[in-house]
Amino acid sequence: MVRVLMGDFGAMVKAGLEAILSDQQVDVMQANGQDLMARVVEAMPHVVVFDLDREDSDELAMRLCTCYPSLTVVACSSAHPTMRVFPPFHHGESYTSQLDAEMLRELVRV
Repeated sequence: MVRVLMGDFGAMVKAGLEAILSDQQVDVMQANGQDLMARVVEAMPHVVVFDLDREDSDELAMRLCTCYPSLTVVACSSAHPTMRVFPPFHHGESYTSQLDAEMLRELVRV
């Protein structure tokens, strides 16, 4: 089973992402206002999804990639149909693409 840790999003965005990621082989866990880095230690996820529109999104992505290089990190914008993907073991390198439900599902199938 793939464990996905989802950072804080608004209710509508969270519901949409949960619907996209719902699968019998995916366990979506919530950060629920907790510090995302601390929650990663507790949850031991394979994938972290958080809001690209956070003020500290670049810093958070780099910290996640540096501290947990085997994680797939996906920053999805809650304001624009965009996502930034940090593949595992790429030392913080990323690519940006349109937010696409099928692509997000594929990223979670690690």
